[in-house]
Amino acid sequence: MRNRSLRTHFLMLYVILAVLAGIIVPAVSVNLSIDAFRDYMIQRRQNDLESLGESLSRLYDEEGGRWKHRRVRDILHPAPQWTGMLITLKGSDGREVYSLRPAPLTTNRPMHHDKITIPMGERGSLEIDHRIPTGYSEHSFMTYLTRYTLAGALIMIVIACGLGYFVSGRLSTPVIQAIERTKSISRGEYDSDEKLPAVGIRELDALTKGVEDLGRSLAAQEKLRRRLMVDVAHELRTPLTVTRTQIEAVADGILEPTPERLNLCVSEMQRLADLIGNIDALTRLEGENITLHTENTDMKKFLEPVIESFGPVFEKSGITISGRLENKCVCEIDRDNFRHVVDNLLSNALRYTDSGGKVEVILSRQAKSIVIQVKDSGIGIAAKDLPNIFERFYRADESRARVTGGSGVGLAIVKASVEAHGGKITVESEKGKGSCFTISLPAA
Repeated sequence: MRNRSLRTHFLMLYVILAVLAGIIVPAVSVNLSIDAFRDYMIQRRQNDLESLGESLSRLYDEEGGRWKHRRVRDILHPAPQWTGMLITLKGSDGREVYSLRPAPLTTNRPMHHDKITIPMGERGSLEIDHRIPTGYSEHSFMTYLTRYTLAGALIMIVIACGLGYFVSGRLSTPVIQAIERTKSISRGEYDSDEKLPAVGIRELDALTKGVEDLGRSLAAQEKLRRRLMVDVAHELRTPLTVTRTQIEAVADGILEPTPERLNLCVSEMQRLADLIGNIDALTRLEGENITLHTENTDMKKFLEPVIESFGPVFEKSGITISGRLENKCVCEIDRDNFRHVVDNLLSNALRYTDSGGKVEVILSRQAKSIVIQVKDSGIGIAAKDLPNIFERFYRADESRARVTGGSGVGLAIVKASVEAHGGKITVESEKGKGSCFTISLPAA
């Protein structure tokens, strides 16, 4: 059964089932029917003979206790049910009173005798020797039943082949289409104008939908990968270009090596080092061997000094920061690592909120989770950017991010750190109406 198509497998299965249902099962049924038929014939013969004995007994009584040959002959006159029977009526003294000999049967089958004695008390007895060919009745019944069974089996096999061909085609076609689609995906053709059709079978529809989702997901990942390469190249090129330009100008004697120019080179190198450090931190957080030094932490006591430390910076920018923190919210966290998470979210809120806006940090307990929310009234995020906001180097507003110094790595680090703590982070936002980042951590 190897290296055969799905259609061939289903077709063979239908034929095998048709053979089982159309031949083997009826064959067993025929044998059981023959046994039942044989028992029925024996019982029927026995009942007929007993009825014959009762009729002769009444005749004997009517004739005053003697046998009258003419009336006996009338009763024993050959009828269809007595064909093939040697019937002998004997008196009470054992002598033969009358006998009815059967006409000879023209057959080459071996004969067998089925002898039955019907006692009639003081009247005598009735002896029957039933001589029939072996299996005569059974053979007739078997021939009739077998003929129609085979005809039915052939019809069933033909119907099964037709149904098998139709059903297997209906099942194999979407699978073949899904295979072709995966081949095109493997060649890098992630987007396709032709959508795989639904067939109304739940598992196959799930398969085709999964293949389509895979193609769309890989197309999106490819788009992000290309954007990532452009962003990384840009982020690395900018500080290197600035530093190289300054150093070449100094080396050519065009510019003087003043402290200001040297500080500019140092700041660009620091920007490059920070970018590399962020990428390295993100790589470690997303790795499997990260080690967190966690401890049970009262999140209210943890967040209060963080909010207080950001107060002067927000006040200088004309932004109000406040906290709404519940008591008895304890989590198991790595304090240093999680401090970077909160710092990053507050820094983003500060960066993308205009003067006169407000930022609020909310701490609450929901069921078995501790929820931290950072809400701002800033510029918000467009709906098309929300699914990718936690991707590396993804920036919803590139021009504004570059002006404010964002590299697009911060939220990716936040997401990796939160997931390393066994939690999850989500974002809700609307363009021009602010954003709300929600962190959910397991309660200690």
